[in-house]
Amino acid sequence: MILVLCKCVLGGGAAFSSPAKFGGLGGSGLKQWMIFGAGQAGRALYKLLHSGKSPVIAFADSNPSLWGKTWDGVPILPLEEAVRRRPSGIFLGIINRESCREVGGQLRRAGYDGPLYQVSQLQNRFHIRLATLRLMAEELESRAVPGALAELGVYQGEFAGEINRLLPDRKLYLFDTFEGFHQRDVEKERAENHSQAQQGDFSDTSVETVLGRMPHPEQVVLRKGRFPETARGLEERFALVSLDADLYLPMYEGLSYFYPRLNPGGYLLLHDYNSAQYQGAGQAARRYCEENGIYLTPLCDIHGAAVLVKDGKR
Repeated sequence: MILVLCKCVLGGGAAFSSPAKFGGLGGSGLKQWMIFGAGQAGRALYKLLHSGKSPVIAFADSNPSLWGKTWDGVPILPLEEAVRRRPSGIFLGIINRESCREVGGQLRRAGYDGPLYQVSQLQNRFHIRLATLRLMAEELESRAVPGALAELGVYQGEFAGEINRLLPDRKLYLFDTFEGFHQRDVEKERAENHSQAQQGDFSDTSVETVLGRMPHPEQVVLRKGRFPETARGLEERFALVSLDADLYLPMYEGLSYFYPRLNPGGYLLLHDYNSAQYQGAGQAARRYCEENGIYLTPLCDIHGAAVLVKDGKR
């Protein structure tokens, strides 16, 4: 299917092309894409876009220390030089909407008049992690895999609300400090240079906010505090667990707690496995998998999710 485009303007005057239908980004004829931003979101976009028929010919980035380098053989260039390569379209590998508007304006002033796409447009239409969750829920129900549900790292409850909606007949345990990152986890994170996390990051939430997002709150059990202390005394087996704790220590502790308690055929959905911002999450997952002789499947979403499936032998 050919990509159908319409124009929209996001305040600040930068015009963005919004795909009206996504049936494939190649369309007819050779398309040559460019991605602005060589960080986490840009690299995830590269994995979605790059193909022999529709290659990504360059990254553009505003960080001079990256200019002249490559990622997967693709050059990272200053904005003006990248524009001179005349790409068929430019994808903005930036999650922040205000930054997208600013970069869109810079590209227009540099003489680029082709289509611009925001990563959020692809994420909204192709929310891979959410789509995977829906398929998992269907599989659990069709195969009658028993067990409760859980999420470690709930934040404001958006993803947990979808879990609750998809599997309304199952108990859902939600583990979070509801006060942001815990100091003990941050100390290890910073000491081992996993990320620049700060105590209290993601603190703009509350138990009331999360419960307000639950379509079936009667099935929800909130465990407030630092994990794994909040799991003490819990006698439960699980069918599906979302691990979205971001940092090395809670990710490792989450895997150590939940994987042995996962029923055969159950799923662990890991957030930030391939994250450039929170590299400790992936390092913790790789360590746990190596120690236990298990393997996971990475997902090509913006934040680098991955899936573990519990087989019947463990």
